[in-house]
Amino acid sequence: MSAQNHPTASQGHNAPPARLEFRVGERRLVVAVHMAMVMGRRTEDDEVLQIDLNRYGAGQLGVSRRHAQIDVQGGELFIRDLGSTNGTRLNGALLTSEQPVRLRDGDELELGQFRTVVRFIY
Repeated sequence: MSAQNHPTASQGHNAPPARLEFRVGERRLVVAVHMAMVMGRRTEDDEVLQIDLNRYGAGQLGVSRRHAQIDVQGGELFIRDLGSTNGTRLNGALLTSEQPVRLRDGDELELGQFRTVVRFIY
């Protein structure tokens, strides 16, 4: 499908961001946006996670191996908790497991006690 026939490509404001930046204090983690991105902490026998938070002390902060997932739907991003042990909060509100909630530029995410601000990079 050409860009002119694709509604999200022809309308820049409806296209999802190309990358996400997770700000953890003064540190940054930048990842390319994919249709489904699992966040958590990788272990040796786990499948590959798109967003591995191990280097930010995720294990000590209560992040589950498969904690949450960010999905692209209709050009927008949604986050859902994957039944994590310590829960996921978006701007302070606890998410219901497996219920997607829209993710916006500048939102604060908490996975267990791990806190980050999400920035969209177009």
